[in-house]
Amino acid sequence: MRNARALAERLAESLTDAIVRAAEIVLDAVRPQPQAQLVPVRVRSRRRPDGR
Repeated sequence: MRNARALAERLAESLTDAIVRAAEIVLDAVRPQPQAQLVPVRVRSRRRPDGR
């Protein structure tokens, strides 16, 4: 009977760990991912008189 209790406790712990891992995977898939921010850049079309 002692082995059955230990086995049940290990099974419950394994199931809990598996459920937590599955929940993390689902939440990672559902959670919105951060998007890259586009930064406006000014492009100069003329050269400066000093050559830069």
